[in-house]
Amino acid sequence: MNVKRGFAKIPAPLSSIFSPKIFRDGELREDPIEIGAIGGGFALANGVETIIELDLDGEDSSSVLVNDSITYFPPSIEAAEYMRRKLNLKGSIRIRHKMGVPIATGFGTSAASTLGVILILSKLSGRGMTLLEACRITHEIELKCKTGLNSEAGILSGGLILVLREGAPPKLMIDSIPLPSGAGLVAVVAGILETTEILKDVEKLREIEKIGDRRMEKILERPIPENFLEQARAFAWETGFVTREVEEIFEVLKRLPTIGYAQNMLGKAAHALVEEKDLTRVESHLRETFPDYRIISSRIGYGVRIS
Repeated sequence: MNVKRGFAKIPAPLSSIFSPKIFRDGELREDPIEIGAIGGGFALANGVETIIELDLDGEDSSSVLVNDSITYFPPSIEAAEYMRRKLNLKGSIRIRHKMGVPIATGFGTSAASTLGVILILSKLSGRGMTLLEACRITHEIELKCKTGLNSEAGILSGGLILVLREGAPPKLMIDSIPLPSGAGLVAVVAGILETTEILKDVEKLREIEKIGDRRMEKILERPIPENFLEQARAFAWETGFVTREVEEIFEVLKRLPTIGYAQNMLGKAAHALVEEKDLTRVESHLRETFPDYRIISSRIGYGVRIS
């Protein structure tokens, strides 16, 4: 049996604010290099672990298993087949993902999973690949699968990431806002936000872009974590993304010792940046207050791991 195995751990690129850049001069952009979003968010250490078994003697096929239960996850299959063609790989590709954060609630699991597949297969092939090139492919696959707009930017850097120019790397331009030493992120997840119809609405997308641009300008006028989260929260209210559940979470978070808080883009979820000394207190209070919601507590992530 001729089997190769690889492992990757990729931070989860949580999105706090975005401004979609899919139009130019009133027309939809067609070049994937030009499509994306500006905005910002956090890289979380509680990301996605990926294990791949490449059976060189097996039939050419790709399969995926997420959290030991989900067998349908198109971005990972798309990434595997892309790399098969690019590297002329033969055999069966078996992918397993373990998600440290919920799927489809603004944590960027599709981007993290896709990138893990790309990096592992490039390593198993003996060719290797730079992180920038892997993120460029991830960007292309995310657009094809309609699972994200520049989510990969949160993996290229770390901490509190700002996307200042949209598009595929290396057109993409990023920066970051320094964070207090030891600060962590706590999130409350009530559920998935059904935004498919909203994001198909051209006029709604134009409105989101205007609001996002205006709030990003205010962030850059005062680039500190407190202002970033305040502007991201204002963005959520202005765009109408705040649901009853998110409003309820906001009401609790504003009474807790946080640096700031905002809504996940996009999900019925909110996240708070918390000083190290207050993490245990905040997490415990949220678990007691929201016993039916999922509570995520994570260190801030920096960099990828592959073996």
